[in-house]
Amino acid sequence: MHPREKTMMQDGTINLEDYTKSDWTITLNDRVITSFTTHEGSKLIIGRSPDADVVIDNTAISRHHSSLELRDGRHYLADLKSTNGTTVNGKKIASKVPISNKDVIFIGKFRLIQAAADEQHASSSYATAMDIDDEATVFVSSPRQQAAAQPGQATTPSTTTEIYRLTVVEGSASPASLSLDGKSSVKIGKDPSCDMIISGWLVGKPQCYVVSKKDKYFIVPQRAWANTKLNDVIIKEERLLRKGDIIQIKSVKIRFD
Repeated sequence: MHPREKTMMQDGTINLEDYTKSDWTITLNDRVITSFTTHEGSKLIIGRSPDADVVIDNTAISRHHSSLELRDGRHYLADLKSTNGTTVNGKKIASKVPISNKDVIFIGKFRLIQAAADEQHASSSYATAMDIDDEATVFVSSPRQQAAAQPGQATTPSTTTEIYRLTVVEGSASPASLSLDGKSSVKIGKDPSCDMIISGWLVGKPQCYVVSKKDKYFIVPQRAWANTKLNDVIIKEERLLRKGDIIQIKSVKIRFD
């Protein structure tokens, strides 16, 4: 393992920010999927479960797959008894190990890359969902990450008090009504793991997602035989949802309000 490289300031001092925060990206097949930031004293869980800090909604990823921790200026990675393992430089790890930006790290089939000090950039709280293969979609959850990352920093209370829902107005889906309160993402499709299940041969396992970003909601269609429509228009990419919008999957219509 290589120690983390230091960035020297113009006055010859060490940039302490190199030790208190770091930017990371998750890639698949050399395609950047999303990015996130670690902070001194934080420990982030990477996994498929909605309560993970970095959520990778993919069957190759365990519910709680790995943990990434920044402690005393060094990063530590651990595998959490995942099914497909976590590797550093081609070797599976079982316990917590120190890592650097020179290491080659894989979380299942996803590569985890630490940005070099001169390449770091601010990352958003959530990543846009992307159809990266048959069943893979990535989101970055912020609540636990933001609270753990900067415990001494006061948080600004949300000014949004309205609670949105998805309500089936035509056809059949389970449940017929779903509150979005407290949810960073909702998965709609025929897979039993979906938050709202719609049956049908052509319906995708994940047909689409409804994602919360900065007090707004977006619908993100996924690859499927059945079309995802918004207000009777077929959509192929992310769209902002407005109160009263109708999402349609085959004969099922769902109102966002």
